[in-house]
Amino acid sequence: MALSTAAGVLVVSLWASGAPSMVYPLLADRWRVGEVVTTALFATYPVALVLALVACGSLSDSIGRRRVLLAGVGMVAVGTALFVVTSGLVPIFIGRTLQGLGVGIAMSAASAALVEFAPRRTAALSTSVNTAATASGTALALVVGGALVQYSALPTTFPFAILLGVTIALLPLVWFLPEEATRSNVRWRPSRVRAPARTRMQFAIGVASLTVAFMMGAVFIGLGAQIVRDLVGTVDAFVAACALACWAVAIVPASIIARRGSPTSASLAGSVLSATGSVTLVAAANVDLLTVFLLAAVISGVGYGLMFYGGLGMVVAASEAETRAATLSLMYLVAYLSQGLTAVGIGALATFWGLDRAIVVAMPTLATLSVASGVLVHWFARPRADVRLAS
Repeated sequence: MALSTAAGVLVVSLWASGAPSMVYPLLADRWRVGEVVTTALFATYPVALVLALVACGSLSDSIGRRRVLLAGVGMVAVGTALFVVTSGLVPIFIGRTLQGLGVGIAMSAASAALVEFAPRRTAALSTSVNTAATASGTALALVVGGALVQYSALPTTFPFAILLGVTIALLPLVWFLPEEATRSNVRWRPSRVRAPARTRMQFAIGVASLTVAFMMGAVFIGLGAQIVRDLVGTVDAFVAACALACWAVAIVPASIIARRGSPTSASLAGSVLSATGSVTLVAAANVDLLTVFLLAAVISGVGYGLMFYGGLGMVVAASEAETRAATLSLMYLVAYLSQGLTAVGIGALATFWGLDRAIVVAMPTLATLSVASGVLVHWFARPRADVRLAS
C-alpha cells in the first residue's frame, strides 16, 4: 500500500501537469490570445515547480516523507480548486502556480519514497514504477480531459473537478504512510544546487537524457491539442486526446522493456527514437494525417520512456541515501526548467510565425538535442561502468 500511495502521488502530480492540455485551445479562444499565452500558462507550472524544488527539495530528507507529501498534495488540491471555481486569466495563473509549487514540494519526496518502499529497495522496480506512474498520470489527464471537453456541459471546469476529487481522496492515504525511523541529523535548509561530487559525470549524463525527454514532453502536453486541431485537422477533442494519449501510453511498455538492460542502453536507444519521432511529427504537421501523428506520438513516447528510465536510473545510481531527495530535486529542477523554456519558446514562435513554422523549426532542434544526449551516453557513460540497476 505504501508503494502504491507514493506512486499515486506521482500520478496526481503528472495529472495536474497535463490537466489543462485539452483545455488550452478553449482558453485561447475565450481569452482571445495566441499560443504564447497558453504556453506561458503551461510553463508557469514547471517554473513554480523549480522554485519549490530549490526551496524544499531536500526537506523530506530532514523532516520525513509523509509530512512533505501531505503539504504538497494539499497545495495541488488548492490550486486545482481555483480552476474549478473561476475562469479568469489571473486566477487561473495563480492556480497553475499553486499546482506547480505543490508538485515541486511532493515530487522528490515521492520519488525517494518509491525507492524506500520498494521490496528490498530495488532501484529497478522503483524506477519502473516512477516511469509508469508519471505516464499514467499524463494519459489520464489527456483522455479524461478530452472526453470532458468534447462531451460535458462545462468543458473548462469538469476536467479539474475530477482531478480535485482524486487529489482529495489521496490525502488520507498519504496521512497513513509509514515514516522512516532514521532521518538526516543535518538541519534542513533550502537545497544547494549541486551534483554529487563522486559521481558527477554519471549524474550529468542522466540529467541530460531526462531533460531532453521532458523537452519533448512540452511539445505533446503543452501544444499537442493545438497541433492536432490546427495542423492535423482533427476537431473532435476526444479523438485528439486519444491520439495524444498514445504518446503517454507508449511510455509504459518502454519503461518495462528498459528494465531488461542498463540505464545507459535505454538512454541510447531512446535518443534515437526521440529524434525519429521529432522528424515524424514535422511530417504529420505537413501532410495533415492523423495516422502519421499517431506514429510520431508512439515513437516519441517510446523514446521518452527509455530516456526517462535511463536518465532517472543513472541519477538514482549516482545518489546517496541521505541526500537522495536533494539529488533528485536538482535533476527535476533542470528538467522542468528546460521544459518550461521549451514550451514558451515554441509558443512565441507560433504566435509570431504561425504554429506550422514553429514546429518546422523546433522539432529538428529537439532531434539534434536527442542525438547529442545519445552521443554523451555512448562516449562518456559506456566506457565507464555500464550500470545496471539492481532487480
